[in-house]
Amino acid sequence: MTRGSVARRFWSSVTTGRRAASSLAGGRGRAGYALWQRTWASFTGINLSPRPGHAPDVAPRLTPASRPQTAPVAAGWFGLPSLPAAGALTASGSDTVVLEAPSPDGRAVFVLRRTGDQTVEYALELVVRDTADQPELATVTYTRPDGEEHTLLVPVAPSRFGPAASLVRLNGFTAGSTWQAHGPAPVPEDPDWPPATVAHSVRAARNEATREAWRRVGECTGQGVRDTIDGAL
Repeated sequence: MTRGSVARRFWSSVTTGRRAASSLAGGRGRAGYALWQRTWASFTGINLSPRPGHAPDVAPRLTPASRPQTAPVAAGWFGLPSLPAAGALTASGSDTVVLEAPSPDGRAVFVLRRTGDQTVEYALELVVRDTADQPELATVTYTRPDGEEHTLLVPVAPSRFGPAASLVRLNGFTAGSTWQAHGPAPVPEDPDWPPATVAHSVRAARNEATREAWRRVGECTGQGVRDTIDGAL
């Protein structure tokens, strides 16, 4: 077993003060394995050896020095690297890490994953360390090449084991899309989030951990937001 999973690398940095060595640099296999095998490997950090006839999966980790230049963004926001056209073509199979980008303060990492088997689909995994007892929330906006804009609220809740993490769908995200993020930050008591944005964000949750984070957000906000969350769940 390696310490290559995102969550395990964050947990290692919290408990030892060092970042665990990433297994992505050496390549690993995805294609040819069952979904449950890929999911378990991603969660535990196990390297799956490339199957004969399938190329290994190597995903770049983008540091501030190597990150592609992005357009200027508003104060408090930071640009996320665009998906290279080559990344969309070479990524194969579901649950494939395409790129990772840290937040400016180093507390969070934004992980872009390819999740579609038959069609190219993408998801965002947000992993946050040093969370308090209350949930936190990041805002992500992305613009498709055709100009269509999307806004997602991405909550994370404290975890008993390891860092807080959530996984959300990026509907319509593709090569050429530009995106940026704000936060994560503590959930305000009386947020002015548009109900449509809240409902869309809740429905974008891909796993139970993310849905549970939304329930925790509902406990911290007013009745109107809580009702919207409950209705979307």
